[in-house]
Amino acid sequence: MTNPKLRRTRSILLLHAALLCLISAAPGQAPSAYTPTLTFDVASVRPSPDANSFMVSGQFSPDSTALNITNFDIRNLLSMSYGIRWDQAVGLPNWGPRVMFNVEAKADPSTAPLLAKLTPQQRKLEQQHMLQALLADRFKLKAHWESRETLVYNLVAAKQGPRMSPVGSTPPTPEELKNFGAYPIPPLYQRNDGSGYDFVAHGCTAAQIAQMLSGQFGHPVFDKTGLTAKYDFVLRYPGTRLADRPADDLDPIPPLDQAIQDQLGLKLVTVKGSDQFLVIDHIEKPSEN
Repeated sequence: MTNPKLRRTRSILLLHAALLCLISAAPGQAPSAYTPTLTFDVASVRPSPDANSFMVSGQFSPDSTALNITNFDIRNLLSMSYGIRWDQAVGLPNWGPRVMFNVEAKADPSTAPLLAKLTPQQRKLEQQHMLQALLADRFKLKAHWESRETLVYNLVAAKQGPRMSPVGSTPPTPEELKNFGAYPIPPLYQRNDGSGYDFVAHGCTAAQIAQMLSGQFGHPVFDKTGLTAKYDFVLRYPGTRLADRPADDLDPIPPLDQAIQDQLGLKLVTVKGSDQFLVIDHIEKPSEN
């Protein structure tokens, strides 16, 4: 049986992985020539009145600059704003374990046509820029980037080769279409059916798998598979690493590090490398308004 405490922790990792897949650029990508300029015209940042809830969400409305965030701590705000994993933020403030914020923000409606003309990557850069400006204004955030040595993983094909189905093999279910509504179904997302966790893919690339694993393992994961196709799959796992499981956990489903090999035909190889870290120089709790 899976440890309930670990299950609660992974429910927050669910959000973290979704943020990395949906809004962030993969660490190590070359900087874009595009320069974002948009900022929010109106923003409300308030302490969450229900910080003990595990209801956590944060997303922009489709094709708009309207943002709604519920129960984000500072790590999630930084992750969404800068496209980083939690471990890439250095010097986080000690505000306590359940200091959460609700954010509602929007730009002028005239920005919607502008966003519609941008590429997906340019749209992400604009959204990140808007959040970064909000953090600088409301949280008085000052930060800089540093390159540091760290443990990294290479994602490679396992000996038996990939076991993923081609894109289109598993169309979205009616339940998925209902749950996502007006939002496009992401190529890779996480769900919890009450008994375990799944990563569900609809047209996911190996690079996106590597990006997801970066968030789960807290270290950079680089795609070295050589795979260029898109895939459908359901990856089921109860925890991240074998070491996370208590001795009395008899769940037959393997942890994530083993599940990707058994179910996807991929594996992680440990190497030495470096990564970019966001170092917090100054940050304050925002005043409520």
